[in-house]
Amino acid sequence: MERPRKKRRNAKRQAPLVLLMVMAMGCEATPDPEPLELPDDPAAFGVPVGVQTLETGGVTFEVWYPAPDKASGGVGEQLDLTVFVPDNVVEAIGAVDLPALESPTVRNAALRVPEAPYPVVLFSHGFGGFRTQSVDITTHLASRGYVVLAADHPGRMLGNALPCLFSPPLDGCDLTQFAGEDPAPDHVEELLDWIPIANGAEDGFFAGALDADHIGMTGHSAGGFTTSRMGQSDGRIDAIAPMAGADAMAGDTPALFLGGSCDTIFPMADMEAAAAAPTNAQLLDVLGAGHLAFSDLCELELGALAEEYFEGRDDLNQTIYDMMYTLGIDGCAGFAPEEPPTTDCEEAWLDLDTSLPIILHYTTAFFDEQLYGTGPGVQAGLFDEADLR
Repeated sequence: MERPRKKRRNAKRQAPLVLLMVMAMGCEATPDPEPLELPDDPAAFGVPVGVQTLETGGVTFEVWYPAPDKASGGVGEQLDLTVFVPDNVVEAIGAVDLPALESPTVRNAALRVPEAPYPVVLFSHGFGGFRTQSVDITTHLASRGYVVLAADHPGRMLGNALPCLFSPPLDGCDLTQFAGEDPAPDHVEELLDWIPIANGAEDGFFAGALDADHIGMTGHSAGGFTTSRMGQSDGRIDAIAPMAGADAMAGDTPALFLGGSCDTIFPMADMEAAAAAPTNAQLLDVLGAGHLAFSDLCELELGALAEEYFEGRDDLNQTIYDMMYTLGIDGCAGFAPEEPPTTDCEEAWLDLDTSLPIILHYTTAFFDEQLYGTGPGVQAGLFDEADLR
C-alpha cells in the first residue's frame, strides 16, 4: 500500500514543474465556454453570428454559426448577388444592378465557444435561388445556437436559369430540376459527410463544436422537396421543416410543413397533401403569404429587373420568361395574384414584415423542441395570420 501513496505524493510534487513547462512553451489555456443567453421569444434575434464560405467535395456552401458577444460590434455584410449572374448573361443584357442583401453577420468571426456542441441545420435553396437566398432565416437560426449549412445546387441555381431566358439559350442553361431530377441530394450528402469530419479535425475551426447526433433540415420551394426527400431517406436527419414545397411523405421523422395560403406556385392544397401522411407532422398556413415569403428574394425586386432587362427583346424565350417572372413576384410587395386562392390576398400578398416573424418563430420553436429538447414547442393561437394544424 505504501507504493501507490508514494506515487501520488510524487505526482503532487511534480505538478508545479509540469505547469511551469507548459507555461514556458507558450501554451494558452482553453477559452471558457460562452453560454447562450437568448430572448424567450423564438422570433427574437439571439447572439452575434459569424459566417464563412467553404467547399467540400466540390460543393460550395455557406456556414453561419454563433459568434462571441465581442463580435457584436462588427459591421454586417452587404451580399453582392451579381456573383450569381453568369458573364455571358451580363454580355447579353449589360451590367446588372442587383440590390444587395443585408446580412447581420460578421465574416470570419471567431466561433462562440460552446458549453455543449451546437446542433446543425441544413438549408436547401429553390429553383432560381442560391445558397444565401433565405439569409434572414439562416442567420436567425445561427443566432439562436445552431450551425447552419447551405449549399449551392448547380442544376437549379439562378445562374443556371438566366441563360435559359434567351432563344436560343446561352451556354450554361440548365433545367435539370424540370427534367424530373433533383440535383440537391448529392450536395446535401456532402454536407452531412462534412459534419463529423469538421467536428473531429484536430485544431479545426469547428472541432468538437458540432452535434452530429442532432441534425435538422429546412428548405424553400424545390428545396422543400429536397428536405422532405432527405428526411425520409437519410437517417442522419432528425427533424425537417419544408417551406413552400414538399413531397408527399410517410414515416415518423418529426416535420413542420410551412406554406402560404396565397402561394400560387405551390398551392396550400398541395402542402396539405404532403403533410397528410406522416405520423409526426404539423402544418403551418401563413394566411395571405405568397411563395417568396420564405426567402429574401423579394428584396431583389426581380419583377422590376425582369421588365427592365428582358421585356421587349426579340431573342426572349417567352415561355421560360413568363414562368420565371411569375416565380419572381409571388408574395412580393406591389403585386397581387391574378387569381387569388383566398380572400386574404385579393389586393396584395401579406406584408413580409408580418410574415417573417411568424416564420422565424415557428421554425425556431420547432428545431428547439426537436434538436435541443427545449422551449415552448410549436403552439397554435399565437398569431392572427397563422393557422397551425
